[in-house]
Amino acid sequence: MRGTMQRRLTAGILLLCLCTGCGRARQTGTPVASLGTETIELEEAVFYTRMLQEQWETAYLETYGEKMWQQEPKFGEGEEKPETMEEALKQDVMNTLTEIHLLCAHTEEYDAELTKEEKDFVSRRAEAFMRDNTPAVLEAAGATKETVEQFLLYNEQAAKTAERLKENCKPEISEEEARVGKLTYCLFATTGTFDAEGNQTPFTEEELQKIQKDAEQFAVRAGELKDITAAGAEISHTVIDVYFNDFTDGGAHELVAQTARELKVGDVSGVIEAQEGYYIVQRVSEYDETATRDRIEELEFLAREEYCEQMVAAWREETPLEIITEVWDTVHMDVLLTEP
Repeated sequence: MRGTMQRRLTAGILLLCLCTGCGRARQTGTPVASLGTETIELEEAVFYTRMLQEQWETAYLETYGEKMWQQEPKFGEGEEKPETMEEALKQDVMNTLTEIHLLCAHTEEYDAELTKEEKDFVSRRAEAFMRDNTPAVLEAAGATKETVEQFLLYNEQAAKTAERLKENCKPEISEEEARVGKLTYCLFATTGTFDAEGNQTPFTEEELQKIQKDAEQFAVRAGELKDITAAGAEISHTVIDVYFNDFTDGGAHELVAQTARELKVGDVSGVIEAQEGYYIVQRVSEYDETATRDRIEELEFLAREEYCEQMVAAWREETPLEIITEVWDTVHMDVLLTEP
């Protein structure tokens, strides 16, 4: 979950940067880290930490409990795996600050300075931020309208620089490389029923036997019609379309996708038994023009994202982050910012 999930969580909050090309903030606070000749101040890092702390508590408090910041995270691996959620968050803070600093340092190079309209929009966002956050959170973060607007400007500047950077990447994705076919499947679930609170009631043995029999009959009828969608309408069972190829399952169960690959176009499978129930699948087509076009756009997007990540990684190698440990170690998550 860490990495992608956490970056999704941080996308809408304030990111900090004191970089050439962004416009320097007033460096009057306590240094907590350096990135080349640039200084990251403790006050800025704490602000970002508290904003992220609130979001993590909203996302993870139910999973980890009120002592979540002292719990071992259920994500991460290897030698750098953090020992506590607090350590994981602080790692993310410094990683994100590093990325934003480096992007802002290349603003002029990629002609990514903010326009007056973009700055005005950021100013309105800062006002909304001050209205929408609780006094407790604002106090813990040391947030004022002036600092919030400044941090948002840095965030917007870094994002615009990243977009300019991605525009330099011109991936060439062929239609053959992106070719996508279509499968359609249905599922006879055996996991039981769930009430409004999410409580599960398992099926009885008799019910499970009937589900299996229904799945087998459905597979036979779909094979007779040579159309799983028509079988679903006739027997009143939901069918789902998925676009897939040799490299992606399109979100379908891997057994479903693999079975579809082994079928001829138009053929319907027998019953596929999986942990969650019984699947039946039909390989509808080998090539879908619209889905293939969408896949080309997806691959181009991924190539530009990877290019941006590689560039930032190279900048990291050239300009390593140096943390002042005795200062950064004073930052803790001793008090929850959200209600349990």
